[in-house]
Amino acid sequence: MSSTADRIQTRMAELSLKHKDLVNTTGASKGAVSHWLSGVNTPSGERLLSLARLLKTTPDWILTGTELPEGFRQIETWDDSTPLDDDEVEIPFFKDFSFACGSGSIGEAIANETRKLRMSKSTLRNLTITKENAVAAIASGDSMSPTIKDGDTIHVDLGRKNIKDGKIFAVCIGGLFYCKRLYNLPFGGVRIVSDNSEEFPEIQLTAEEIKKQDFHIIGWVWQISTMERW
Repeated sequence: MSSTADRIQTRMAELSLKHKDLVNTTGASKGAVSHWLSGVNTPSGERLLSLARLLKTTPDWILTGTELPEGFRQIETWDDSTPLDDDEVEIPFFKDFSFACGSGSIGEAIANETRKLRMSKSTLRNLTITKENAVAAIASGDSMSPTIKDGDTIHVDLGRKNIKDGKIFAVCIGGLFYCKRLYNLPFGGVRIVSDNSEEFPEIQLTAEEIKKQDFHIIGWVWQISTMERW
């Protein structure tokens, strides 16, 4: 079975691309690209999207070898000027969502965000997520490892803020952005749980502490675009 590095090298050969082409297109350092090609690391986030466009394929194929569209060698790259397909929408894509975490600022941040991700209307429709409530962001840190790794892309439904025990939510605590599993506690309290519980102990807030610490739920994390690392 081929690896991510093998697939990248195969497409480079088929498209007559050089090491420098990957550096120039993705903005990654020469060392980072060398790590991709040797299998030390895998591309993620915006660099993965840029690499997929350069290689005229999909991020899923680069990372897993699956979901490769029929006749992928003829797929055209797209940019901001490429018309959307009938079943596509664009959603805001935040490289750093923490700046938008403060109460009342998310709507303004969404309106001003120029980076976009394209996704299928049917995917959102099947989950009853409206386009207006769909955003994506780059995750940072390892508090939710191994479920969410540093650099993964998370998709958030801003319309689902009611806690369903054990689900992962994007939350704001004291102006800082986190992804955590939430559980209801009696009298309006909440349990805030990290999957990496050894390094990040559970937090419990009463209803009064929720107000004092400016805790609020941004939305439900409904999809995590992750990858294995060597």
